[in-house]
Amino acid sequence: MPGDGGAAGSARWVCAVLSVFPLLAAAAQGRYRAVFSFGDSLVDAGNLVTEGIPDYLATARPPYGQTYFGYPTGRCSDGRLVVDFIAQELGLPLPPPSKAKNASFAQGANFAITGATALDTDFFRKRGLGSTVWNSGSLRTQIQWLRDLKPSLCSSAQGTRCKEFFAECLFVVGEFGGNDYNAPLFAGKDLREAYKLTSHVIRAISDGVEGAFRST
Repeated sequence: MPGDGGAAGSARWVCAVLSVFPLLAAAAQGRYRAVFSFGDSLVDAGNLVTEGIPDYLATARPPYGQTYFGYPTGRCSDGRLVVDFIAQELGLPLPPPSKAKNASFAQGANFAITGATALDTDFFRKRGLGSTVWNSGSLRTQIQWLRDLKPSLCSSAQGTRCKEFFAECLFVVGEFGGNDYNAPLFAGKDLREAYKLTSHVIRAISDGVEGAFRST
């Protein structure tokens, strides 16, 4: 999906995945009770299509989804995503979009949103970049979705305490940042303006990860 980090974003994601697979290989089958995922289009399982298909969203139409599902799911892929393969390797179902209706989240949820940024939309608006960032939900939004879902997750934890349940879950956070850096570039500014966002993006991701764990 254009605007979600391009080659640099993909490289960061590949590095993250390579660091995860040794963990998966070492994990006994069934060790993790659930997988919870946060990110942008590289891991969005269809949160933008749970209320209907927006006219602007090409990923909700063929040929997306044709290889594995046989129909579009809102994923920016013709089949499964890396996080889907991770879940399957752990013997878990594919994490459903967190905004899906009537879905069971007892074994995981996917909070990712296509176009998501690490920084909130107001950050870009204050810098005159509001019109160049397409953001349906930042990392902060996704963390809030986890908080909203927490009561139902704990009630479905088969009587175990909430912290014990989350301690046995795998959290996948990322990729984030590509859409943030694209905001000044799409506004016609040079790379120096994108570099200025680095510390803000890193801080937002760090705070987001800490927020996710505080929420559990």
